[in-house]
Amino acid sequence: MTRSVLRHGFLFGLIVPLVLLGGWIDPVQAQSATCTVAFVLDGDTLNCRNGERIRLLLVDSPERGPFGRLARNALAALLPSGSEIRLELDEQPRDRRERLLAYVFLADGRMVNEMLVRQGYAFLKPSVVNRRYGARLRAAESIAREQRLGVWTR
Repeated sequence: MTRSVLRHGFLFGLIVPLVLLGGWIDPVQAQSATCTVAFVLDGDTLNCRNGERIRLLLVDSPERGPFGRLARNALAALLPSGSEIRLELDEQPRDRRERLLAYVFLADGRMVNEMLVRQGYAFLKPSVVNRRYGARLRAAESIAREQRLGVWTR
């Protein structure tokens, strides 16, 4: 998938509904892609080897200070360079900075977004548009708060 195809919504706005009407694929598969991790920028952003920048959906991690470093290191440990990951998109595929917004899944099926929130390295960042896993991430944040993990130790 190229950036221009996603940016202009052509794939999701025209082709996907036609395919779905025919019953050929399910909507989640239609909004999935893969990525080979090049490097992690911070606790909620990474780059793929194809140059695509990925922003983890519904999470926000501290950018600076000790928790910022911990969040970045946690994401880098989960997604070392060369890792193959699956990206699942929601309703709005890009943010204002043109980053691809995605739920990130490891090969074993675990969701990275959820893991970071559950371990206290990131907060839930609700969205009005992208909500598919909102309840799941809210539950993960509740666990981190109750156990006083990471950013919730204060």
